[in-house]
Amino acid sequence: MFLIYIVNYILNVFKSYMHSRHLNAILMAVTIVLASAIVGFRPLNAGYDTKGYVEAYELLDKSFVESFLVIKQYFGVSIEPFFWGYAWLLNSFGLTSKEFLFCTALISISLTGLVYRKIDPKFFFISFLGVLFSGSYINLYGNAIRQGLAMPFFLLALYHGMNGSNIKVIIYAVITFLFHQFTGLLAVLIFLPRLLPFRFYGIIWLSTFVLTFIIKLGLFNFVPGIAQYLKGSSWAYLIHPTYLEFPIYSYLVIRLKLREDWMFYRIFKFVAVVFLVQTLFVFNIYAYNRIGLLRFILEPIIYTRIILSIKPIKAASQIAILVFFIYGAFIFFSQTVQDTLSSTPSGQQ
Repeated sequence: MFLIYIVNYILNVFKSYMHSRHLNAILMAVTIVLASAIVGFRPLNAGYDTKGYVEAYELLDKSFVESFLVIKQYFGVSIEPFFWGYAWLLNSFGLTSKEFLFCTALISISLTGLVYRKIDPKFFFISFLGVLFSGSYINLYGNAIRQGLAMPFFLLALYHGMNGSNIKVIIYAVITFLFHQFTGLLAVLIFLPRLLPFRFYGIIWLSTFVLTFIIKLGLFNFVPGIAQYLKGSSWAYLIHPTYLEFPIYSYLVIRLKLREDWMFYRIFKFVAVVFLVQTLFVFNIYAYNRIGLLRFILEPIIYTRIILSIKPIKAASQIAILVFFIYGAFIFFSQTVQDTLSSTPSGQQ
């Protein structure tokens, strides 16, 4: 599979020198297919969630209503009919479990790419590559596939939110919710940057940071449900690179005066809001990761702008692609990614 990463990198270096719109579209399509193959052709018992999805998919051989009731009982899902309706449709067409995983990856990544182009039209070919060379891509499309299929609709809600269309935000938020409840609920964050002046972000972040320490010290143990909130509790996330990187690139964004681009600045403010909320769940692995994916999938836009502030821009684009590739290679060989894409040993399933 790492060979696919190398081919992907070579194609995108080649593409950065091309000025043909049609050729760029073809190369991006090939890139998306290769990215889909990496996560879509994983073993049926790979990682953490794949085995559960496969077992659930194989139960969808009845009528839609019967299948949905079975899935609700098996998977603990209450209201996510769009995802399971989609899965039921593929099952009805006779697609195998392997084909289901690949099709889901291909559709999710393709739709995300289309929306990403709307959000970052000027540097899409580089910033979206940053997504495909990240650990978040592996997690979204190779593990948390309900959230992966919901993500493009969330990004559409965000896009329309940045352009002030509240009705469309609500419409796409509802669609997102019907694919993945938790991600749909997070659509409320789209409205927060309008209500929260950026100058207060530092104070709020320090407050949430202190609050997490107070909670961790057990001063709120009397609160009902606090044990669930602290599920998967660990101090490690406070010094995790994904947590510490935000203050660093925030400084660079301000220092390089990148906030002058209003669309980019709105994306940056949204990422900042997600980071603030994520801090409140730094001791809940499930919520931290699910919330964090909204930040991680948009951060390549920020990294791209920072790197492209280097002149000349063509050389900077090569640096950006190389940085994303090296980071992707590092992530690809990490134990977490290998666990996600490899067969789960018997007894650990």
